[in-house]
Amino acid sequence: MRKVGVATISYGNNPKEINEGLDAVLKIWGVLIERAAYDRPDIVLLPEHFALTGMPYKLNAIAEDLNGVPGPVTNFLAGQARRHGCYMLASYPRRAGKRAGFYNSAVLFDRQGRIAGIYDKTFPTIGEMERGILPGRGAVTFDTDFGRIGAGICFDFNFRELFAEYRGKNTELFCFLSAFSAGFQIPVIAYENQMFIASAICAPKGRIVNPLGQIMADGNRAGMSIFAEINLDCRVIHIDYNKDKIPALKEKYQKLVRVDTGAEEGVYLLSSLHPERTVDDMLAEFNLEQLDAYLERSRQKRAGKLAERPAAGEL
Repeated sequence: MRKVGVATISYGNNPKEINEGLDAVLKIWGVLIERAAYDRPDIVLLPEHFALTGMPYKLNAIAEDLNGVPGPVTNFLAGQARRHGCYMLASYPRRAGKRAGFYNSAVLFDRQGRIAGIYDKTFPTIGEMERGILPGRGAVTFDTDFGRIGAGICFDFNFRELFAEYRGKNTELFCFLSAFSAGFQIPVIAYENQMFIASAICAPKGRIVNPLGQIMADGNRAGMSIFAEINLDCRVIHIDYNKDKIPALKEKYQKLVRVDTGAEEGVYLLSSLHPERTVDDMLAEFNLEQLDAYLERSRQKRAGKLAERPAAGEL
């Protein structure tokens, strides 16, 4: 069992705050984070350019140097992470070090307020690149004290090759910081890649879904902050060759194993709630085959059949 509290905040700065400047905007975000922290999350996600949304600015004036003296946004996020004892993940522009230009970056702060990792937007929009934003080099994962997470920013969500990278890196929770909601793509991508996805958007609504694409928390204009407790000790299996073994699994472990069903997709999501036995232990004990292994076995079976040459003259 690896339960993780995930909070996301979806909010767009209003004109009054924007007119009063960055300090006023950060003050409002401090209030929003304080409210999200009531659920004692392990990680809080903020949207793309959360503090700068709607503000007129030039990149050269607001981009922060993460290798030098911390700027106001960096100091704010570090302080919030320390105050609430949780990870913070937020997007804002940073200077590209020795290179000329800037990155649109997702910066992760650990529970002590230290920078624990940086992801640079892999696919900036054409407009961003024309304004000086450099493209990142691809998927970056962060190994936190609760599991492995990855990040993507806004336009990134349109590129399946990025998710293929994240899946190859065994990402358990994908954190989507964005100006657009991505809509039905979120559950589709979660299912295709068998990962949890949590989103924080510049305006309602954020969403948290499980590896079956099932919604665990959904935001709206009345609920800018959402929270879900997810269990990273889980695996997706197909019903074929497995469904007759599920009753025995439940009989033995009862409430210490959870079985979520994707009936229309023909799959289960198994989650261990056992203090000592992992979901992989249970799979091995009951000889349950993971979805990926089953699909690969099917491919190999097909390839073998295709390799069988028909007799001469046979159609």
